[in-house]
Amino acid sequence: MATGPGSKRKSCAECVKAKRKCGMELPTCQRCSKKNIACSYPNNRFAVADTAFPELEFSWLDDLMRDSGLHPWTGQLQPQLDAASTGTYSGRTESDAPLTAATELDESTAAGGSSCTYTAHEEIEAALHRFKTWPEKWLREGRAPFIHPQLYASRMPRPLQDAYAACAIYSTKTKQNEFVAFTVIESKANELLHSTEQLRWSPLDLLAATQALLIFQFIRLFDGDIRQRAAAEKAEPILQTWTERLKSRTTEEQTHTTETAPSWRSWIFGESVRRTITMSLFLDGAYSLVKEGFCTLGRKITANSFTAQRRLWEAQSPLQWERARQNHDSYWVSKMDFDRVMRESGAEELDDFGMVLLITYKGQDVVDHWMATGQPQNPLGVDTNFHRSLLGVL
Repeated sequence: MATGPGSKRKSCAECVKAKRKCGMELPTCQRCSKKNIACSYPNNRFAVADTAFPELEFSWLDDLMRDSGLHPWTGQLQPQLDAASTGTYSGRTESDAPLTAATELDESTAAGGSSCTYTAHEEIEAALHRFKTWPEKWLREGRAPFIHPQLYASRMPRPLQDAYAACAIYSTKTKQNEFVAFTVIESKANELLHSTEQLRWSPLDLLAATQALLIFQFIRLFDGDIRQRAAAEKAEPILQTWTERLKSRTTEEQTHTTETAPSWRSWIFGESVRRTITMSLFLDGAYSLVKEGFCTLGRKITANSFTAQRRLWEAQSPLQWERARQNHDSYWVSKMDFDRVMRESGAEELDDFGMVLLITYKGQDVVDHWMATGQPQNPLGVDTNFHRSLLGVL
């Protein structure tokens, strides 16, 4: 009987000839690969369900790959994305095209009446470059500038497990497998966005979900794939809703500094909340600058504070943290005021999180001078509060 196009794939020709069981791996089965012989199947056209990632062992990935309902997406993007897809920013690399943010900085008012600000594209390029490395940093090192590894040492919440798996899949993405990779990433992102557990989330669960969504946003906003960018834009309001909810549910915890926190773990939670809230707002603002050329979140971003001392954030035990607290200044950055940090500290004191914000608020040239000389720079004719004023503080 002739086999139809929808029939199950059969063993390779060599295994049939030798009357051996075929593993039916693609593009070459394991037996043929070991014997170094040519491997061919009766029908070499295979579906997405035939594609495997042997180095990734996730049960939900295996289930998804067996889903016969997977088909390439053929929908249409919303009209407002048309300009972005043919505009000056592709999202692939900073060198592909200049960013659309204005190079002359001033304040104006958006069409809806909200105060909006402009910043130099060099600073945003630097920030986006860092953002795009953070998922891989988390994958390779188990840490990110807003995800403390010890916070989830006893149990990593499921949303972060899925986000970590997405990072692993994204790191293996090629032109040949990108459809499968993005299908899995999108599936896990949608599972998070439509979680039925949201009403039962504790503050810790809400923090983990917000951090996981940030990771998905980093991957999808700046990859360059237009469908992923559209999905990430659609998810942005949800990210901001969760951010506001996290902020309102952790008002006390956010006051826990190195001086007031009752314990190391309480400080880790409070600092993680502060950094996650700041990062969520900053990502939204940076993307707005990239796409629209202005940002309406300057004041909200600047209202946040955090601990800049790298040794405190990177401490792996209560003892390490206590020693760092006693021997080093915490460099508490209140409402994004970096003046004391630049007067009294060195670049080695800051981690990626602090450096991204420092460059944004002070400017790349000023930070380069500070890193090279150890002294803050006040260029002739430039107000030291210049960048802060552009972000809506003054």
